[in-house]
Amino acid sequence: MELSEVIKGRRSVRRFKPEPIPRDVIENILELAQWAPSAMNQQDWRFIVVTGVKKEALLKITATAFDHFRPVLEKNFPDKPKVLEASKRFFETYGNAPLIVLAYGGHFPTAKEDPHSVSLAVQNLLLAAHDAGLGAVWADAAVFYKEKEINELMGMEGRKLVCLIPIGYPDETPKAPPRREGRIQWFDF
Repeated sequence: MELSEVIKGRRSVRRFKPEPIPRDVIENILELAQWAPSAMNQQDWRFIVVTGVKKEALLKITATAFDHFRPVLEKNFPDKPKVLEASKRFFETYGNAPLIVLAYGGHFPTAKEDPHSVSLAVQNLLLAAHDAGLGAVWADAAVFYKEKEINELMGMEGRKLVCLIPIGYPDETPKAPPRREGRIQWFDF
């Protein structure tokens, strides 16, 4: 695919087929993710790939995050109970994705957290997954409420969990929402 096709064709996929993804495909996606720019070229991100028993333990934690997130959904979707139902199901299953990647930020040389560099790497990951025929989605709601528990499960200390990325073969084809106007401002061009 051409780069513009990959960028315009990528969608946030939240339902996946149960079939496993070959390890070499995931290795390639993660290798491409790491070609992202990073603060002072530190490349200080970390990725954890989770399947099997560890994934099931992670899903038990993310399922408990829904009750914290429910008020946000109720406020933003007051007349759409199906959105709440679908979100609850997603927190419990992450769309039945065969694997979940956890993306951790590093540190700026001044010892501050750096969630920005890993965010750039995650964008590469999402595009590479789409190019490989896979679906994926940036999921961070559970991070806001259950980061400590997730980090304990993963044995990760001293790093900011930025997002979880369920990846799999898509079991849905989301439509592209229209691009919103008025997002670019020009001066003296």
